[in-house]
Order: sequence, then structure tokens, then C-alpha cells
Amino acid sequence: MKYILTLLLPLQLYAQEVDTLNLDELVREALRNNPELKALEYTRDMMELRTESVGTLPDPEFTYMREEMPRFRWNAAMMGKFGLMQMFPFPGKLSTETEIAGIRAEHAHHEHMEKANEVLAKLRSMYFELWFVQQSTALNRENLRLLEQFTTIAQTRYGVGQSPQQDVLKAFVEIARLENQLVALRQQELSAKAMLMSLLGRSPLDTLGVAAVPPNIGFLPTLDTLHQTAYRFRGMLLHDSLSVEEGEKMKSLAKKEYLPDFRLGIEFLRMPNNPGYRAWSVSAGITLPFAPWSLSRTSAKVEEASIGVDRARENLKNSRNMIRANISDLYFRAESFTRQLENYTTVIVPQTQQALQAGMMAYQTGKTDFLMLIDSYRMLVEVTMEKLMLRMQCEQAVAELKREVGYAGIFEVQRERN
Repeated sequence: MKYILTLLLPLQLYAQEVDTLNLDELVREALRNNPELKALEYTRDMMELRTESVGTLPDPEFTYMREEMPRFRWNAAMMGKFGLMQMFPFPGKLSTETEIAGIRAEHAHHEHMEKANEVLAKLRSMYFELWFVQQSTALNRENLRLLEQFTTIAQTRYGVGQSPQQDVLKAFVEIARLENQLVALRQQELSAKAMLMSLLGRSPLDTLGVAAVPPNIGFLPTLDTLHQTAYRFRGMLLHDSLSVEEGEKMKSLAKKEYLPDFRLGIEFLRMPNNPGYRAWSVSAGITLPFAPWSLSRTSAKVEEASIGVDRARENLKNSRNMIRANISDLYFRAESFTRQLENYTTVIVPQTQQALQAGMMAYQTGKTDFLMLIDSYRMLVEVTMEKLMLRMQCEQAVAELKREVGYAGIFEVQRERN
């Protein structure tokens, strides 16, 4: 009965044979080393530096002129001029441009947050897939030992003429099937580890240990708490909300195009043929944005900016609706998986194990045939795999839920309260 009872264990013995992975440490490693996140960090830094160059005056213009040169003779010019010209936008334009640049830098920050959520969701999901594959491998190894025990019993009964040879052959077929499954699981484990190392920014030559999960599933915050947290922390919502604000600033800047800009210049004059002559001149200019031939261009910019604001508001509404729906869907899925897991743990798996134990005793005493024993064995394997699958799906649903909320800390806080 020793091999049957091993199926009662949570299969954590396999995790003790080699180094056990810590998901929280992998999360911190991914935040530090993931290449995609690091690239977005550089983009964020670039956008922040760009705000320093916006909102400053345009470059001044320096001019030098030689006037009235007979036959284009440089030294015969009647006058030389040195000029310095500066353009001054209407008050308020530069400050608005600075505000827009600041909003765009915030966009880069929220895009980095959103990508971090996406990368961590992939990391967590792949981690639990690795856990499922490794636990399935451990389960199959125990099943292989159990089948070897069945084979020994069948051979013994066949040797004394109490069972047909086909019982032994069926046992060998089941063993061969398990060995094939172990080969397939090995491939899945290597694939999962390769994806994890890519997300962690590790070398392909690196290696990973065994994934482990807590014995019990953590508590979920309330659905209303998750919705409210997403409104505060989800990068996509913050991005779309800022897009509305950016659109308003763009509209304000477009309206300022109706206001004139100013130009101020100063010139120094001298006559090469009259060395004693020195003079200064001052010039000033103003743009005329209200000219009939330019009003339509400015009006089109204002209308375009107004449409952009409306579009940003609708995008924000859509994002809120989609995120709210996704959170609700994932929340209900996680709750469903949790309830099913409890049923498997307390009822389905224990009763299936008892059925296999009873079938094995009946086969040893000749009260049942080998086919019934194999059916009981297959049922136990099936329900155990279903239990592992449900745990993986539940953890992956919670991982996606953390992404949708945008703040994984709410789950840890809720767990501490419970």
C-alpha cells in the first residue's frame, strides 16, 4: 500500500531534491533585469529629460550683412550690419508646451508600469505552469512505481495460474505509456524554463530549480476592493486619464495660435568707407494669425484638438469598462477554481484513493480482475491530475487578476488581514 499512499502527499518531496524557486525573488529579478522593461526605463528617462528642453525660447538668430557692394566687391560695401533677432511666443504658450511635455513623460512612466504588469503576469503564469509540469512529473514517477507493483502482482498470479498472461501485458503497456508521458513532460519543463529565463533576462545556459507554491490558496480581496484599486493604480487607466488631460492642453495650445508672437531685434551698423560712423537700430515685429488666409488653418487645429479630447474620453470609458469586466471575470474564475479544489481535496481524491486500495486488495485475493484494478488506477491518476490542473489554473487566474488590478500589494495586504 506504500505506493498508493504516496499519492496522498502534496508532492512536495520532489521539490526538496533540488533548489526550490521563490516566486517573489523571481519577480524582483525580472523587474531588475528584463530587457523589455529596461528599454522602457530608458524611454522614460529620455522623455523626462526632454521636458527640460521644452518651454524655452527659440534659438536667437544672428545676422551679418554687407550692403551696397559695387560689382559685388566686398571691400567696397557702403554699409555693414551685425544683427541679433529673438522670437518671443505669446505669454502662456511656452508654459502650456511644458505641461504637455510633462504629461508625455508621465505617459512613458505609466507605459513602463503597464509593461511591468504584463511581464510579471507572464512570469507568474509560466512559473505555475512549470510547477504543474514538475508536479505531474513527480506524480508520474510515483505512478510508475505503483504500476511496477501491479506488474509484480500480476506476474506472481500468472506464475501460479491465477490470472491470464494478458494482465501482465496490460501492465507493461501502462508502464510504456507512462514513460512516454515522462518524455513529453520533460520537454514541457524545458520549454517553461526557457521562457522563464527569457523573462528574467538570464543566459540560455543558466538553469532553474523546482517551483513551489504555498500549501493553500491565498485569500482574495473583495471584488469592489479590486475595482477601486484598479481605478487608482492600473497603468492603462492612468495613461488614458492623462490622455484626456493632454488633449485638453493640446486644445488650449491650439487656441493660443490665435494669439500673435513677437520678434525683437537689434542691429549694429558701420560704414567701411567711413570708419568713424557707428550706429544702432532696433526692430520689432508681430505675427498676424488673424489674417483671413491663416484663420482657417488655426481653426482646423482647434477642431482637431477638440475631436482628440472626445476620442480620449471615450477610450478612457472603454478601458474602464473592459478592466472592470476582466477583473470580475477573473475573480469569479478564481473563486470557482478554489471551490472545485476544495471538493477535490476533501471528497474526490480521498474516495478515489480508497477505491484503488480496495481494488488492489480484491485483485490480490482474486475477487476482481486486472481490468478493474487498472480502471481504478486510471481514475486516481485522472482526478489527481485534474486537481493539479485546477491549482495551476487558479494561480494563473490570480496572476492575471494582479495584472488587471495593477497593484499586486493589495493581495498581500488582504492576506495579512485574514
